[in-house]
Amino acid sequence: ITEKKNELGKLESIDCGKPLEEALADLDDVIACFEYYAGLAEGLDAKQKTPVTLPMDTFKSHVLKEPIGVVALITPWNYPLLMATWKVAPALAAGCAAILKPSELASVTCLELGEICREVGLPPGVLNILSGLGHEAGASLASHPDVDKIAFTGSSATGSRIMTAAAQLIK
Repeated sequence: ITEKKNELGKLESIDCGKPLEEALADLDDVIACFEYYAGLAEGLDAKQKTPVTLPMDTFKSHVLKEPIGVVALITPWNYPLLMATWKVAPALAAGCAAILKPSELASVTCLELGEICREVGLPPGVLNILSGLGHEAGASLASHPDVDKIAFTGSSATGSRIMTAAAQLIK
């Protein structure tokens, strides 16, 4: 992302209509977010199975990183790559497979993120980008039985529909 910052900034500016300077500032945040969650993941990996001291000897506890499974990440048009990163970076750091559904109004940089992840060697299927209309693609993710968690940013009306669909399977 750092190497492609200027290219991504131009694409973001064109795709969602934001000034180039603001798009480039957003990319600084995108880079920082990936670095932050990568650091958390490395730290948690180092603590894996570390005993946790408890006040009662009858209980034993330890740190265990256990991915929740497949997460659906639904993002809005106004900060396409940044909002996607706020969801993708922690999902990947937690070891989850992710399906990113960007806004149909601004999805170019999210598609580029998928390509960057492929280029750096992220295994196929770990991050999937699903483009399409929200009421079709997003609704399918919210109600799909193999999606374990949903992260959504968008309108209250859409959020209500997503929560209703997700509640049927207790996501």
